[in-house]
Amino acid sequence: MLQPTLISLFMLSAGIVNDNCNDAMIIFDGINQFETYDNTDSGYIIEGNCVYMGIMTKDAWYTYHSPYDGLVTISTCDTNSFDTSIIVYENNLGCDFLEYHACNGDAELQTECQPYHSEVQFIASKHSSYIIRVGGWDENSYGSGTINLVNEKQDIPCDCPTDLNEDNITNVSDFLQIIDAWGAKNHPADIDNSGLVDVGDILMIFGSWGDCEIDYLLNNNFELPKEEPVVVTNGIFAVLWDPDFDHNNETEIMFEQFNAVRDDCINNLGMSDPPNPESCFYYNIYVHHGDQDGFPNGWANGQGTDSSSMPFLTLPAGLNTDPANTYHEGFHIFQYQANSPGFAYAGDSQWYIETSAQWYMSSNMPGYLNAFVEAGAILANPQLALWHSFSNQAPEDPTDWNYQVRQYGMHTLLYYLVDIRGVSPEIMTNGFYAGTDMLPQEYLYNQIGNENFRGYFADWAAQNTGGLDYLTPEQVERAIQEHKYYGDPETSHPYIAEITDADIDNTWSFNPCETQESECFAPRGWAYNVIKIDNTATSTYTFTINGEPTGSENAESHFEGRIVTKTNEEAEYHTIDMSSPLTGTKSIFATSNTSEIYLVVVSVPEHFTSYQTYGYEVEITRSAAGP
Repeated sequence: MLQPTLISLFMLSAGIVNDNCNDAMIIFDGINQFETYDNTDSGYIIEGNCVYMGIMTKDAWYTYHSPYDGLVTISTCDTNSFDTSIIVYENNLGCDFLEYHACNGDAELQTECQPYHSEVQFIASKHSSYIIRVGGWDENSYGSGTINLVNEKQDIPCDCPTDLNEDNITNVSDFLQIIDAWGAKNHPADIDNSGLVDVGDILMIFGSWGDCEIDYLLNNNFELPKEEPVVVTNGIFAVLWDPDFDHNNETEIMFEQFNAVRDDCINNLGMSDPPNPESCFYYNIYVHHGDQDGFPNGWANGQGTDSSSMPFLTLPAGLNTDPANTYHEGFHIFQYQANSPGFAYAGDSQWYIETSAQWYMSSNMPGYLNAFVEAGAILANPQLALWHSFSNQAPEDPTDWNYQVRQYGMHTLLYYLVDIRGVSPEIMTNGFYAGTDMLPQEYLYNQIGNENFRGYFADWAAQNTGGLDYLTPEQVERAIQEHKYYGDPETSHPYIAEITDADIDNTWSFNPCETQESECFAPRGWAYNVIKIDNTATSTYTFTINGEPTGSENAESHFEGRIVTKTNEEAEYHTIDMSSPLTGTKSIFATSNTSEIYLVVVSVPEHFTSYQTYGYEVEITRSAAGP
């Protein structure tokens, strides 16, 4: 039986031992007792995307140097302890340069542990030192407990000590790092562990010159009740399935698709691998059959995080080789390590996670019939905010197909920006790893340029109104069919008003919140209204927009305007001349062949949250005079 190593916290004149990284205490293999009653919050950032990570209240810091290469498991399981969270860092260059390595908020519940204990696994190298940080879930989570550290000695298949710059190849760049650190003691460039950076390290570099031979460990947290799953690996990916089924003939297709997505996301779009390969684990992709196999019945189509804090993907059989699905879900894999708080999967930024993944699919399959099948949700309710999603709707909003599918259909905007207006595709993805607090919509606003983005958005709104003519006719028809089948006519509001030319007796005025008898459907932030006019006569129309200075929650308003005319089913677009952010006027001439005229009132404030509405008044005059 292991004898516990007591790590007691005691007061020194300089403060509490292990209260921060610089005062981290040594932790040993086995059971280590700890307490955090007198610790303070370090304030160090919380990294990783681990499930149910806490705020690291009264966090305690420990240092660990593995005596050999091995698989380390750290657990805070203790029936008398509190709700914990763990973060592990690699620490080769000191506390100012900690490198996030692994984390865990809550492990799976076990009867022998306290509720919400933490457990993390990672590959430890004898070449590296690690910092282990243990804190509480919330301000009331602190006290005493035990840290059980188990290090299983084993070879590390993905270890390449001569690859100092971690680009999976040993070459001149690594040689130059040895030269730069020449003579240094206890330095990461001391790859032969002699205690000094010298000729021995150079000999190791030359002896390992070329591509690193990298393999990974399988970390499967979902054991089947009868047999081991079938496992096939390629690159960083492992595909697993129940042996009652056969997917061997599909793995080559899957690996080709997922490796291509990985190459594109990392090398072209500025994204990063998930944490699995850097922790020496495969990224697991499970092909499942619902209640017909031994995997969890609740699995659907998407990414999750297992009890070892490693992300994994579940694909229903049949969708596992569908390129539309693998492009979308594959893109999610490389969003996982995003370091921008503003791009979190929550609130007014949640929309972008799904929108960008759907954009990635459509950008790789622009001619695919179903590439824009959700576009009907945009046409049905153009008054909804750009960022409308699952969890940020207004209290009175329905939660049906029209409203919930919108974030998937918003990929039409990203496609329009990149493929029609020439915006760099990197702008669509760089924000994930920019370390920014800006929401995605604000990030786009700043990267594209405020006036450019406003203009592009208004043009997109106009072309949506004109019949989605940046898509193929077959894609448009498919989107219309999808909306007819799934969309509820009672919750569809494509036009804020519909009138005929005869209704305009010289002048027609409209205010969306005063004219409408029931609910006001004025546009929210980065949204638009459409007024439809059925035209029969040759006339000159003059359109005037007068926006209210502020929205319903006092954000400053900003409007753009577009006019769409349809003659013999051909759309023509006109930009309303805005003399200020609130006011604009435009006159157009329509013949009797012009059957439809649309006024598009576009709300584009420099405000990027909430579901507040932005009011305005429209005046339309019509005269029989020619141009």
